[in-house]
Amino acid sequence: MVDLESKDVEEGRISPSSPPESLLSRFRKYNATQIDKNWTSIPVLATSYVSGLTDSAAYNAWSCFISMQTGNTIFLGLGASRQPASKPFGWLSSLLSIGCFMFGVATIAFCSRKVGATLRGTLVTSFLVQASLIVVAASLVEGKVVPIPGREEQLHASGPTPYYHISLLPLAFLAFQAAGQIVVSRSFGHNHIPSIVLTSLYSDLVADPLFFQPVNVKRNERIASTVLILTGAISGGWIMRESSMATVLWFAAAIKYVIMVGFIFWPADKKEAVAQ
Repeated sequence: MVDLESKDVEEGRISPSSPPESLLSRFRKYNATQIDKNWTSIPVLATSYVSGLTDSAAYNAWSCFISMQTGNTIFLGLGASRQPASKPFGWLSSLLSIGCFMFGVATIAFCSRKVGATLRGTLVTSFLVQASLIVVAASLVEGKVVPIPGREEQLHASGPTPYYHISLLPLAFLAFQAAGQIVVSRSFGHNHIPSIVLTSLYSDLVADPLFFQPVNVKRNERIASTVLILTGAISGGWIMRESSMATVLWFAAAIKYVIMVGFIFWPADKKEAVAQ
């Protein structure tokens, strides 16, 4: 007896049914989609706030920066003349931060180019790594593996501030993860909001010939980034004053985890969806 369904398939009346996609296959396909770049300035601006938080905390604790490598370069230069006298090893922290930041940019940018910088999976993985590295640093501080001088201790300190070389460990993690922010910003084409530096942003803001135009998206985003970095620094200072550095880092990690979750549910690029 001839199978009627097979006969219909052979004669072209119906198409053969394809086997259902496995869960793993659908997961891979979902993560391999390009995300819609509209509104991606929002997560980039959120990382500006994180920069303010972490830089204020790092400077308060270690007299160096996580993201602002211009300041670290100046501190490194001062170290050649053994200044400031109260922080004789401050240059070492700055040097490590610069090195880990550059290594982070090179590593994250290379990996992003290889797999696709704006693919959903790439962005989710990038922010997962960034947030997790902050968690590691926060755990080291919270567990007192890395001693952080208290406010009263700093106020009544006499002579050079004690330098703990173990502090280089969380600093390395924090500087490496900060590199991910500027890589993501560049990947989206938001070069006007690098999220980690303000000098060029200030310059571009006031040099903009369209500054006074009613509609100027780049101007608005530059101003927003400036305000968020400043607000983050203010928040970080107050949190450290009332609580601890670890609290600042937990807060920064939480923001990056939220960004990661946001990219999981971010809409796919419409042009790619149509093509598929």
